[in-house]
Amino acid sequence: MRLNKKFKISVELSRVMTVVVLSGLITACAHDAKPVEFYRLSADVGLKKNDISAVNLKSVTVGLGPIRIPEYLNRPQMLIAVSDNQYILSEEHRWAEKLDQNILLALYKVLPGQLNTGHLIRYPWAQRQEIDYQVGVDILDLTVDAQGQSQLIAQWFIKPKDKPSIDTRFECRLPASTSDYALMVKAQSQCLTQLGQVLAKSLNERM
Repeated sequence: MRLNKKFKISVELSRVMTVVVLSGLITACAHDAKPVEFYRLSADVGLKKNDISAVNLKSVTVGLGPIRIPEYLNRPQMLIAVSDNQYILSEEHRWAEKLDQNILLALYKVLPGQLNTGHLIRYPWAQRQEIDYQVGVDILDLTVDAQGQSQLIAQWFIKPKDKPSIDTRFECRLPASTSDYALMVKAQSQCLTQLGQVLAKSLNERM
């Protein structure tokens, strides 16, 4: 009986030690794990804000959207294109929101300051809403390659009310980094800023 009791005590002690060791390992791993960093794109890199008087605003309604991205970009992890057919995803560097919504909001914040209209609405809008000009963007590529070059390729359109749409391709390549994700996002934001300027210029020419 005494041996059986000692055996039970030994088993219990062994279980306790196992739990303590596992807890220690989990805690150590948690301390060693790198914190996740989150990023957002902007579309106003280097731009000066334009002060537009409300008296001079045109009574033109511009609808911004939809913004479409390919499925391989539709993920929280940021990625680097190591080749035309291979990508590396980073679990430690992620987008702070869905990429298509980030791009839409970034352009939505900037375009009113570059257009002579205060009537800019985001997609989707109500079916009864009248739109004088619709601006949509298909993002074809938004990556950093193995040489640290940031690339943005987009196909955009402007659709005037009751008129054929104007479709144009946009491409931007800027030096970035393959390891510094803040620099990657800055370069991608610069490309998005250039795209916004192109959209604003094309719209102003037609308004």
